[in-house]
Order: sequence, then structure tokens, then C-alpha cells
Amino acid sequence: MGNSVVLHLIRHEKTQANIERRYLGWTDEPIIDNHNQFILPIQPNKVYGSDLVRCEQTAKLYFPDVDYEGNRGLRELDFGDFEMKTYNQLKDHIHYRNWIDSPMDLTPPNGESFESFRERILNTFFRIVTQPGEYTFVVHGGVVRLLRSIFGPNDESFQQILVNHREVHTLTWTNVLNLKGGQRCESLSVEPIMVKEIS
Repeated sequence: MGNSVVLHLIRHEKTQANIERRYLGWTDEPIIDNHNQFILPIQPNKVYGSDLVRCEQTAKLYFPDVDYEGNRGLRELDFGDFEMKTYNQLKDHIHYRNWIDSPMDLTPPNGESFESFRERILNTFFRIVTQPGEYTFVVHGGVVRLLRSIFGPNDESFQQILVNHREVHTLTWTNVLNLKGGQRCESLSVEPIMVKEIS
């Protein structure tokens, strides 16, 4: 592997709030019970992620024998007063309408600004990714979108990037110094996580 860095980003399994299309940030909601076995394109030695239970449960489901390190700094955006609400519940609120028009510039009431979110994620990320190697993260949709918008090979905006459940987003740099210098990765792939057929 030499001086290269390979970064695997995975969004957690669905929760009830995800199914109901609620804003789910710092609420510690578990994933929906499932007893599936999965086929993954990677087999890490360690997994990093958010300290919220939905990420840890997903990591244990996908990689049952691998150590998991949860970190508060990798949480989703704090949606403040919008937390656990749906679009229909919020659509008539002026603060919400203004925020969805300019989410990078405005902050949810009692929530977290996008700039604070970005700084928190990057600070935590670079405390973990310090040297060449392969790193696997089980995190939140917003975290995957943020890291892809900053480090993906193409100039995609945060809002343009689609991150589904049961996908592995893999970013590769040939030299760790390129990543530390803030350069975009040289390659990006997205592979599905498949459910194993039980005969």
C-alpha cells in the first residue's frame, strides 16, 4: 500500500425516523431490527464512527468481529428545533423555509451551523487518519456527503451528493500527504452492500 490512503464511508442502517423522513441528528435512535447477514466488499481490521447507537449497531451488524471506536465528533449535524420533525410539520415555519433555501449560511434554531459541523467533522477525521492505510467509517448521511463534497474527485456540492443506505463509498489517494494537504482523492467508487441469501 505504500503511502496511499483508502477511505471507506458507510451510512448506518435505517431507523424508524429515516423511514418516516424525519430530520435525525443527535437523537440516539437505534436501527430497525433486522437479522440479515450481509456481503460486503471490504473486511476492515477496525471501524470508526459516530458514538450514536445507530452507527455502532450497523458496524456490529456488518463487521461482527471487528473493534468499533465511536466518536462524538463524527455525529450528524445538530438540527436543533427541527430535530425529529418532518417536512410537512415544518414547511410553514419561516425559519425552516429560509434554512432549506440557504443551509450553508443559516443555522437551525438551537442547532448547529454548517461551518461548525464541517469544522467538527474535519478535526475529528484528521485526528484519526494520520498515516497511510485503509480506514473504514460507519457514520451518518450528512457526514458522508460532507467528506465526499470536500475530498471527492469531482467538484460536487454537498446538496448534489446522494448517499443511500447499504453502500460503500471508497475514496483513494496515492499519497497521504495529498490528503493532509486537502487535495481531492484520485478515485471514487460506490459499491452496494448485499443481503446474503439464506438457503
